[in-house]
Amino acid sequence: MRSSYLAVLRLPHARPLLLASLVGRLANATGPLSVVLFVQEQTGSLAQAGAASAAIGLASGLLAPVRGRLVDRYGQRRCLLSMGLGFAAALAGMVATAGPGPAAVATTIALAAAAGAVAPPLGASMRALWVSLVGQGPRLQTAYALDAVLDELLFVLGPLLAGGLATLYRPAAGVLATAGLALVGTLGFVASPVSRAQAGRPAAVGGRAGWAGAMAAPGLRTLVLSLTGVGAAIGIWEIGLVGAAREAGSPEAASISLAAWAAAGGVGGLWYGSRTWRRPAGQRYLALLALLVLAGAIMAAAGSPVAMGAVVVLVGAVLAPLESSAYLLAAELAPAGTLTESGTWLNTAINVTAAAGLAVAGALVDRAGVPATLAVACACTAAGLLVALAGHERLGAAPYRGRHAGTRQPRRERRML
Repeated sequence: MRSSYLAVLRLPHARPLLLASLVGRLANATGPLSVVLFVQEQTGSLAQAGAASAAIGLASGLLAPVRGRLVDRYGQRRCLLSMGLGFAAALAGMVATAGPGPAAVATTIALAAAAGAVAPPLGASMRALWVSLVGQGPRLQTAYALDAVLDELLFVLGPLLAGGLATLYRPAAGVLATAGLALVGTLGFVASPVSRAQAGRPAAVGGRAGWAGAMAAPGLRTLVLSLTGVGAAIGIWEIGLVGAAREAGSPEAASISLAAWAAAGGVGGLWYGSRTWRRPAGQRYLALLALLVLAGAIMAAAGSPVAMGAVVVLVGAVLAPLESSAYLLAAELAPAGTLTESGTWLNTAINVTAAAGLAVAGALVDRAGVPATLAVACACTAAGLLVALAGHERLGAAPYRGRHAGTRQPRRERRML
């Protein structure tokens, strides 16, 4: 396992690019809590703080495909640099103008939405460059798995960093640090010759894919729609675990379950990426999604937080490989010139529906109870599986055929995907 990841990291330009993208992506993990703590301090209202944080999340998630299309069309250096500067400026403006009063609150929320709207899509851009670095073959799955695990680690470290800055200094320090991380990471990313070489392909986007962009591919539409069920389930599971721990009289068990979920995801993702798979990515995606439905059903039937925590390990171990295979599948299915946009559609499908799941899960737990809430989560994953099964031919069970320029691999390696 170790040698396969080292082989990817030893590729020319891989480590500086990955490091810069991770520094920039850390802003996604520090931002939500930093904004909540800062706006609450300035306004004295947790509701207004939540509105500002939600504005960033919704604007970022809903407009991610637009930003991805711009990067594909006009190139990484031009777009990412502008977006990074705009993101940092919006957050700095928020720190300068936040305060009590309707006008100040409205300005703060508007600037938060502006920051989310222009957040640089460094994760999707890095996944597009992995194709250039390793080509289409077994090493791409390894690279995507490593990228996914490190991204999850950021969301463990990010809240800790945001809370630490707010405690040691002031909540404004967390917001400014978020702006700085995004800007520094973006500058380091676009400084790479690999990123500079991604100059955009307006003819491909405007010609072959047309106005629909990446979503012109029927298989990608099927993939995105199926992932909405997974995203909703993730949001519901998070609240369901908290509700189960509360009902059992052990609130601390929720944090243990969530930590076990994250740890299992890291182990499962690393194991999955280290293997060479003979089945096409589409078949692997279906198998993993079916396994996730099964795990969700077992969780709904679990009778205690301990049993539920054990099942959470299985859920985490399956989710990371599922997302990794989904990103690989998106790279295979995307029309030429839409690699970045295709990845952002997956982010939107998961993140926006996860936020919706979080929003409704609390009411579900209070009104219907934890087992019923977890059953709803299982139903969401089952709906995603049904969508994927109905469109399994569009998901492409055959190995990749090399639609993206410069990524062809020998026939023997392609068959191993």
